[in-house]
Amino acid sequence: MRVFWGLSALLMLIAGMVRPADSQAAPDTWTLLISGDTQGYLSPCGCTKPMIGGIRRRAALVRQLTVPGRTVVLEAGRASGGLGRQDVLKTETLAQLWQALGVDAVALSGAEARLGSAQLAQVQRLSGDRMTTLAVEPGGDVTWERWIERGPFLIGSLDPAAAQAATLLGGTPVPEATAIAALVAEAEALEKAPILMMDGNAEAARATARAWPKLALIIYRSDEQAAADPLKEGQTWLVSPGPKGKAVLQLNFREGEWLRYQALPLGPEIEDDPEAAALFRQYVDQVREEQLLEQVPRGAAAGLAGSDACMSCHNDAYNTWHASAHAKALRTLEQEHQDRDPDCVGCHVVGLDRADGFNPPERVTGLDAVGCESCHGGGKAHVTAPFENPMPKVGKESCMTCHVPDHSPTFDYESYWEKIKH
Repeated sequence: MRVFWGLSALLMLIAGMVRPADSQAAPDTWTLLISGDTQGYLSPCGCTKPMIGGIRRRAALVRQLTVPGRTVVLEAGRASGGLGRQDVLKTETLAQLWQALGVDAVALSGAEARLGSAQLAQVQRLSGDRMTTLAVEPGGDVTWERWIERGPFLIGSLDPAAAQAATLLGGTPVPEATAIAALVAEAEALEKAPILMMDGNAEAARATARAWPKLALIIYRSDEQAAADPLKEGQTWLVSPGPKGKAVLQLNFREGEWLRYQALPLGPEIEDDPEAAALFRQYVDQVREEQLLEQVPRGAAAGLAGSDACMSCHNDAYNTWHASAHAKALRTLEQEHQDRDPDCVGCHVVGLDRADGFNPPERVTGLDAVGCESCHGGGKAHVTAPFENPMPKVGKESCMTCHVPDHSPTFDYESYWEKIKH
């Protein structure tokens, strides 16, 4: 899979930008574009290149691939994974993007449903009423379509978690079999190809395809990056855009058959879409204005002293650190205007979650970066009495709290240690 993504990104880089497969297609060919499962990742995240994903690249690619009058755009839901204020802002930002891009249908997932009816009504309004689900009959303050008809397709979504949240939505849950049967029957009556966006893995998608062989396409969830080829169960294609909004799927459809499939990673060769960039800047400005970083819960003091306290006794190690990218970690966020983003700052400073850790107004030297104490732990007692309070030995495990696969997919401890060993 990594070979595919690397090759795909390279080819896109050489070409400057992927070109719509439909540009030379027959006039009765439809393009289907699928993305989503963003999980709050509005921007590429990480400290190893190339970083993949982000709504600015997604919007640019969707616009590039859109064939006027012959394109249907779908979003697989799960805009954000939480219920906090920042999660709400992310979901609202995505909703505005859906409307700006003219997304045709958005799967209403449990992630959105759990926000509650009032907030969901706001998201639905911002999206231009694009969210849909078969799992819940509408009721109360929020309305949505059971399915959406676009071009040759009838599109529905199904997430058991949305049904579980029916009481929050003021609606009535619909049994899964009843919901799918209704979608298939309506599609048959309209002579449309039924598409189901479902919250389930590939195995669940296969079981659904076997039970409902008239489904033309099932879009499922996967924690793996988008596959190079679609899965197939009978005449049903099974596809997933993968997690965290890192890819856009492009499918071609003509005369009741799928013709072509491409999984296109959102790499750095794709230039940011200006409208999406403005929405993202609006989001980070709001995070800053609401001072969400200052509201991060803090635990007990960790006995932090700041990296400058290490310099007098550990001059060589201090100089190695000072010359490293770690010492400039917060500055990189400042350049991206994300230095007040709680999602990012914790891995760019020391002790954001501690009472004596990094505090934006104070900017204690050595706490406003990935400092000595990011790896070695609090050093205040050691500074006061070094022989009585020796610092513990640390190794690879101290790196892995931030250098996780999502943020550092190519992280290799041995090669990275060579850059900072001391």
